[in-house]
Amino acid sequence: MDNSGRSFLKQSGNCQNYKIQKFLFYEAILINSKEMSNSIFNNIRVILLDRDGVINEEPGPILSPEQFVMIPKSAEALARLNARGWRCFVITNQAAFARGDLSESVFQTITEKMRAELEKSAAHIDGQYYCPHHPDWENGQRRSAAKACNCRKPGTLLLEQASAEHGFSAEETVFIGDSTSDFAAAAKWGTCSIGVRTGHAGRDRKVSAEPDYWQADLWEAVEFLLKNSTGT
Repeated sequence: MDNSGRSFLKQSGNCQNYKIQKFLFYEAILINSKEMSNSIFNNIRVILLDRDGVINEEPGPILSPEQFVMIPKSAEALARLNARGWRCFVITNQAAFARGDLSESVFQTITEKMRAELEKSAAHIDGQYYCPHHPDWENGQRRSAAKACNCRKPGTLLLEQASAEHGFSAEETVFIGDSTSDFAAAAKWGTCSIGVRTGHAGRDRKVSAEPDYWQADLWEAVEFLLKNSTGT
């Protein structure tokens, strides 16, 4: 507590009054914190989401439609975002392409299954952006030297591409992810992030990054957003 706070609490010499004033002091902090949170979320127009570990279970790389299994209530959560009028875009790293384990046709079949599962709950995504690269792999072969790209999270190229193509800014966006690369990409681009404790739950430690907020899963993340925003 700073000196102004101590001064506030020492106004009264009465112990009971001190306790009351201490309670009011901390209550004011909580109110101000909530108002600040609301101001952050009131301009939301777009939600960016990682796919694996946020929308669907992530036992490992998803290499077939059969491996694509929705996380409980994730479709319903997306339906709530749709109903609010917020556009939803998936931003996902898919290094299985570079390793030679995933083809474009299979990936599209997996995407079709995701869309079909979402439709069961009257939900949809407005677009999907993916990075097929890996710094150590190319066309199923190990590279002789690592080569980075800008689209693989924590790079921000996919976020920038979605922003340019659909006309939204970082200030109008929230990124929901489960990995440190998601949190770092959001921070680099200048947008707020919410981490979910499904999927990696931030335990991958690929980079040093934390989300702005933590929630249990996509449903709870959406609940948090809806409670703390008044925008349309």
